[in-house]
Amino acid sequence: MVELYSEIFAMLRLAKRLYDSSLVDKLPGGFQSRKLDADHYIELTYNAIDTVFENTCEYYNEEIGEGVYVFCDPIIDSFCRLCWQYEQRRHLTEEENPYRKKIRAVIRSGFGLCYYNYCYRFNWKLSANDRGRRRLLFFYGEEFCDLDELPGGLMEIRDGFQELNLELEKALSNLTKQSAIEKEAA
Repeated sequence: MVELYSEIFAMLRLAKRLYDSSLVDKLPGGFQSRKLDADHYIELTYNAIDTVFENTCEYYNEEIGEGVYVFCDPIIDSFCRLCWQYEQRRHLTEEENPYRKKIRAVIRSGFGLCYYNYCYRFNWKLSANDRGRRRLLFFYGEEFCDLDELPGGLMEIRDGFQELNLELEKALSNLTKQSAIEKEAA
C-alpha cells in the first residue's frame, strides 16, 4: 500500500500547473519517468524552476549559504522594449509608466512566498549604462525552505509578462492609429 504524503498532492498540483502553462515539453524526461514520491517531487520542483523562463542560472555560495537565481527570457526583453517605446511615444519616465507599475505588482504577487530569507530584483542591469538584457533575480538564504512554491510564482510572473506585452502592443497600435488620424486631420 502506498502512503499518501502531502508531497504527492503537491507534485500533482505542480504537474497540472506545468501542463496548463504548456511547459511540460521543456521538462527533462517529462512526467513518464517520475514516481509519486518526495524525491521525485523535489527533482520536479528544481526542473520546473529551470523551465519557466528560457534562460535560468543558479549560483550558490556554500561559504555563506546564499544563492541567487537569474532569470532571462525574450518575454522580459520584449516587455522592456515595449515599455521603452511606450515611454518614448507618451513622453513618460520609467516611474510614470503604468505598465512598469503593473509588472512590479505582478512580481510582488508571484514572489509573495510564505517563508522568509529571500528577496528579488527586477530590471537589473550589469551597470547604469547597460542597455542590454534585463534580468529577474531571486536571492535566497540557507534558511529559505519554500522552493516548492517558487515554480508557481514564476509561472504567475511569466503569465503577467505575456498579458502586459499584449496590452502594450495594443496601446502602441492605438497610439499609431491615433497619430495617423491626427496627421490626416491636419
